[in-house]
Amino acid sequence: MFNIIKSLNYSARRDTVNWVTIISMLVLPGFVMVLNGMLGGESYGGVSSSVFFASQQMATYYIFLMFGIMILACKVTAGDAGDKTINYEFMAGHSRGRVFAGRMISGFLWGGILNFIFLVLPLGYLYFIYGWGLETDMKNVLIRSALCFFPIIRICALNMMLASVVRSAGKGIALSYAVLMVVAMTTSILSDVLGVDIVYPTAMTNGTNLLVSENAKYEVINGKTVSVYDTAVSSEMIWKTIVVSLIFTAIYMTITYINFKKKDRD
Repeated sequence: MFNIIKSLNYSARRDTVNWVTIISMLVLPGFVMVLNGMLGGESYGGVSSSVFFASQQMATYYIFLMFGIMILACKVTAGDAGDKTINYEFMAGHSRGRVFAGRMISGFLWGGILNFIFLVLPLGYLYFIYGWGLETDMKNVLIRSALCFFPIIRICALNMMLASVVRSAGKGIALSYAVLMVVAMTTSILSDVLGVDIVYPTAMTNGTNLLVSENAKYEVINGKTVSVYDTAVSSEMIWKTIVVSLIFTAIYMTITYINFKKKDRD
């Protein structure tokens, strides 16, 4: 299984699309802040980690990160689906279970863990440049950011399932995009028309809910009036995020394994 992971990682590192995606994800936070006038604007000054979170730019970045997850997860999982590589892995003596595990682990590494690092990275380098700031509680924001790991792994599992079922990275990306658009439109309609807020049933709404704080109050700190946002983390937010994400991830992986085990390879 280790050799399979090593081989997939080697192929992923040589894929131009993967590197374009990685570079895009790295520069995207700065691009988002430029579009919102946060860099170089007199009203913001230095963009601290706290300002980045409080202004909901991190939640915006999370939405864009969905595209990075789907591309990397699908490319690593099914990028070689059309060249009979899996057949060679079988002939080399690897069991279907090991081939499946190797591909899923690689997919989670590239599509899930790597993108989670991209998500929290802006908090780190903004902290070293401008400090944390006064608008949010550092501990609570870090907990919320850490919890985003679970929705990211969940959406990664969904994308890998779709790519594996259709046996194509391109089709998997297209199908993942279609699912994302349907989820976005459905949750928007339910919220705007019916007043029903969807949070935990989808990875997109779960993640954005973790990264958005709408309640704020003005406080005078060191002689300066500051908007302090409520970033408190409830026990319900923690256990529902973890449990629901793990349940959906397990369902997606089960479907993927059943399909992988039963479907004949070309």
